[in-house]
Formats: sequence, structure tokens, C-alpha cells
Amino acid sequence: MAKKIYITSSTPRAGKSVICLGLLNALRGIVSSVGYFKPIGQKYLRHAKYDKEASMIKELFNIDDEMDNINPVSITNLNKLISNDNLNDFSQKIQETLSIIEKGKDIVVIDGFDDTEILSSVDLDINIDIINDLNASLLLIEDGYRKSIEEIVSNVSAKKGYFDERACDFLGVIVNKVTAEQVTEIEDTLRNIFEKRKIDFFGAIPYDSVLPKPRINDIARSMNASILSGKKHLSNIAVDNIITSMTFENALKYIRDGSLIITGGDRDEILLGTIASFISPSFPNVSGMILTGGLLPNENIKKLIASLSEFSIPILSVKTNTLETTSRIEGLSVHVAFNDKQKIDITKDLVYGYVNYENLNSKLKIKKIRKRTPDIFKHELIEKARLKKKRIVLPEGDEERTLKAVEKVKAMEIADIILLGDPQVIHKKAKSLGLKLDDEIEIINPSKSPHFEEYVNTYYELRKHKHLTLDIASDLMQDTTYYGTMMIYKGDADGLVSGAIHTTQHTIRPSFEIIKTRSNISIASSIFLMCLKDRVLVYGDCAIVTHPNEEELAIIAISSAETAKAFGIEPYVAILSYSTGESGKGPEVERVRSATRIAKEMRPDLLIEGPIQYDAAVDINVARIKLPESKVAGRATVFVFPDLNTGNNTYKAVQRSAGAIAIGPIIQGLNKPVNDLSRGCLVEDIIYTITITAIQAQNI
Repeated sequence: MAKKIYITSSTPRAGKSVICLGLLNALRGIVSSVGYFKPIGQKYLRHAKYDKEASMIKELFNIDDEMDNINPVSITNLNKLISNDNLNDFSQKIQETLSIIEKGKDIVVIDGFDDTEILSSVDLDINIDIINDLNASLLLIEDGYRKSIEEIVSNVSAKKGYFDERACDFLGVIVNKVTAEQVTEIEDTLRNIFEKRKIDFFGAIPYDSVLPKPRINDIARSMNASILSGKKHLSNIAVDNIITSMTFENALKYIRDGSLIITGGDRDEILLGTIASFISPSFPNVSGMILTGGLLPNENIKKLIASLSEFSIPILSVKTNTLETTSRIEGLSVHVAFNDKQKIDITKDLVYGYVNYENLNSKLKIKKIRKRTPDIFKHELIEKARLKKKRIVLPEGDEERTLKAVEKVKAMEIADIILLGDPQVIHKKAKSLGLKLDDEIEIINPSKSPHFEEYVNTYYELRKHKHLTLDIASDLMQDTTYYGTMMIYKGDADGLVSGAIHTTQHTIRPSFEIIKTRSNISIASSIFLMCLKDRVLVYGDCAIVTHPNEEELAIIAISSAETAKAFGIEPYVAILSYSTGESGKGPEVERVRSATRIAKEMRPDLLIEGPIQYDAAVDINVARIKLPESKVAGRATVFVFPDLNTGNNTYKAVQRSAGAIAIGPIIQGLNKPVNDLSRGCLVEDIIYTITITAIQAQNI
């Protein structure tokens, strides 16, 4: 039977739903299967059948359960049942639907309801009745916003006493929205007080000023605004509202990054000043502009805006006057939407970083993981990288996806980051994307670095036997990839990740020239980590070596086994062919057979089988027939393909057809880790490639 956490709060703005989202994300990295259940829907979009937050979570986490089961009852239906004195039907309904949701789950997060005005006709004890009927443990979310320690403790203690009287299983409390600057001090104080009162405390989460702020898209929709420019940037968040009735010169004193400028549509000088501020690297980037009164800029200014290809400030036009527009925006009710990626990421990071999951797991007595899901594996990778942070250099310092990934990597404390490129360009690009680069992130312009001449001379010494001149060495060292690779060689960085805009050859070639392969490895190769629904496999080589000979194939098998170990995967190595054991003949089979023999001689401690077909490697029933004595057949975790054509096509076929997550390519065999990205990579791909590179650096 699944463990069940019922999340509730005593105030309507405690951030319960935000924490519910963050907990779901975190728990999916701890246990194999997490369920979500919202017995009573409270917030509905017009004409929608289901609660909008429940719908968002189902879509966000790709949950298989049907919405009829996730959200079985609406608040309207509940009120009718109460009016008809028919709560038994309600209790039976939610118990039946929860029994469907919890099948095959390790834990179910139940999104409860708050003491809000919408429940004015509802007996508040129903909240407790649900908890007891569902045999759930209650997790209380206490609103810490602008409250003293005494107020927080008093509220929580009173609530716990009430729950104890009603025989609820009180799991503990998370205090949300505490003063960000004092979060550590507040958490320590609360922990000591709650410990004395025998109340389990799972963490204090700091208030984030961005979460309650609207996106420009939210404002445009609510105001029925016309969009004059910046349609691709409507996800910008309006951090604060600035009414600019004064000259722009004076208004600049009040504008900061993320400000929303609200001004009359006839104030052309303010519009031009905002454009100049955006272009300048020294002034703030606003989130958007609203031109009020139904007035529009003249045609010449419209043409100017259209000519600025990278101008990413949304400009809206509304018919209301400036004061009414500001009032309506400030009164806008804001909720996190499923496509609101920035806020969802903030939510995940806050809950992941500030909730004590070790204590939560201990209290819940969650069983050990039975399956290694992609979420669990990715969680393990991040935790492993965080144990001993490494310095990862990123040559593509001003690339958009790279900068977005860097912000996440720093927030999750995965690695220390070094960006290469012009600092002014990088900061300006980050600001235009609404990103804030941490002060600890080092930014280096290679040609202006105090190490530049030293790096040039070192590279010249390494390559002069290839008739390299100092002038050519100097030219190459201005290239960020060459410079970053030299940083690793000199010990000024621990690993490199590139390839979002550069080719594989551009990324890898400097490492072959400078870092080179390890002394016992004659060839660099690659693997992909293939995250299936219930396990993680290693596929190699799928990216570098086109047609390895028998010695190279043996080295790939050994390198792949070592890489598997580094990521916590027990290596059972299958060197694949079109026949199994002694059944087949031909030059390709003999190459695999010879490679297997060489690999076993080089590493008798490893479990290696080959030649073997894929079905015999993964299916225990096929293995019993084809290779009954093999310790690898039917259990393989590392798959070595005979050539690049087979490997590359197979990993893509499994990725697309089986819905596997492919992490890689991960380059192996080098003295220091360098990893290549796909030019079509996503931000998440960059984050996990940095994570993997950091883990590789720990093992070298």
C-alpha cells in the first residue's frame, strides 16, 4: 500500500499548491512511482471540467492517471452533498478513486484544501475527515510571510493540538515564505523550538518575490491588450510597476531589471529611452511596456522597433488610462501556469533546496527504491555532483540555452561555472533573457586573460613537433574552446562542456591535441546513458568511433564498463553481434569474438560476454536457451555496438520508440573530461551534461 501525504494549510496564501508541485518533483527523484490526488477541486478556468492546478500538474509531470480519478469532486458538488446531508457518498467516492490512483505507487501526494472563503458553507472538519478516511499523514504548510517566530510557533502549535484531538496522523510542518535574508537563522530557531515541542519540522522556504508577479502574457490577456512588439517574450515577468509621468532621465533612477513601464501612449521620449536602456549594457532591462489611453507611437518609431532584430521587450497598448491600468495590474490574481517555465523552475529549486528530505523519508519510512526510474537516476546524478563540486568551463558563454542552464546549475549547487567570452556581451545577453548571473560565476575573455601568453606558450610546446608556429598558437588560443581545453590541462578547470553552437569536431579536436587519452587507453570513445522506465543502461560507442577494430572494440567495452561504475551502474558488458556464442561465423562475428577475448584478458575482473545478440543480452528467457551458463546474458547493463552505424541508429530507435531519455554522448578515455552537446540540445540537456562532466572529474 502506498504512503499518503495530505498537504494542507490554515491560510489561503500559504503557497500550498506551489509546495505540492515542488514536493512531487522532488519525490519523483527519490521513489519509483509517485501519485497525485486532488479530492476537491477549488479553482476552475471558465467552462473547464477539472481544477486548473490539478490539470497543470497532470500535464507538467505527464501523469498517466485519468483526471476523473485525480480530481473526482468539485467544491460545488461538495456543497450540494453537504446541503443534502449526503457526505457518505463523498467519502466513498474519494476512497474509491484514491484506490485507483495508488495502485503501483510508492507514495501519493494528496493536494488538500485550505480554510478559505470558498469553504464558508463547508464544515471545516471535513478536511480532517478526509485525512482519516484516506489513512493519510498530514503535512501542514504554515505561512511565514511577515510573521514573527512567536506567531509561527503559536499557529503551528495550535493547529497540531487541534489535529491531535481529532486523531490525525500529524506528519510535520514546512514553513513557507520566510524572510529570504534570514532564512538560515529562522530555520535554526524554529528547529530548536519545534524539537522541544515534539513537532517534526521539515524546513523553512524563503519568500521569492517573483512567484506572485504576473507575466506580461497574464497582463495582456486580462487587459485585452494589443501586442505591438515582443510576442516571443510575453513570458517576461513584471517584477514591479513603474508609472513614468516624469521625463525618462528622472525615471531612470527608479527603473530596475524586470520593471514594467506604464506610460501614456503619446510619450514617445519614454519609449525611445526604454529602447536605449535595453541596448546599453550599463542600464536596466525592463520586462515590458504598457502604452495607455489607446494612443500609439508614430510610424517612424514603429519602424525603428521593427528594425531591431534582438529587441525583446514586449510593448502592449491598452485603452484604459494610466491609473486604471496600474490598479488592474496590481489587483491581478496570479497563479503558476503549466507553461510558466521560469516560475515552475523557481518552485522546484526552492522546495528541492530547502526541504529536509532525509527527515521526511525517516518519518514516512519510505521503502528503498525498487526501480531506477529516469527521475531517480537524475536525482542521483545531481546529488553525486553536489558531494564534491568541480569547476566546469563553458566556452559558449553568451549562448542563450547555456546561460539559462548556468542559472539552474548554480541554484542547484551542481558545479562551479566558468564562462568564456566578452563579459559585457555575456551580462547583456543574460539581462535580456531575464537571468541574473551569480557573482561567483567567473567570466573570462581569453585574449585579455593574464594567463593568455602562458597558455599560448604551453600549446606551442605541445604541438611544435607538428610544425606549429607561435603566431598560429596565439590565434588558436583566442578560440574559446582551445582556451577552455587548456584551462583543464593546466588545472584551472576540471571539465569542459560545449557544442550547443559548435560542431563536434570543434569541441573534441582540442582535447585530442592537448588533453589526450589516458595512458592505458588507446582510443577515446563515447557512451549514452539510456534511461528507461525502470532502469538505466549504457550504450557505446554511438557517437565517435566509426568502425573499431578488435583492439579498439575491446577498449570501448572496458571504458564503457568503467563509465558505468562511475555513475553507479553495475557493469554487465555485452559486446553485440548478429549471432550469439559459437553459433555464427563471418568476419564481423570473428571481430567481436576476438574483441571479447582481448577485453577479458585485459580486465579479467569484469563480466564481459560476446558475441551476443541484443535479445539474449536483455531477456532472461532467451538467455537460458542461447547462453545458459553466461553471467551476463539476460542481465546486461552495458551494450557495446560493433560499429557506429549500428550504435547510433539503435540508441535513437530506443529513444524514440521506447520513450527512453538519452543522456549523452559522454566522452570517455580522456585524461580530463570534455563533453559534446548536440546543437539541438535543450537547457535540461546542458544541465545534465554539466552534471555528468562534474562526476567524471571526481573520478579522475
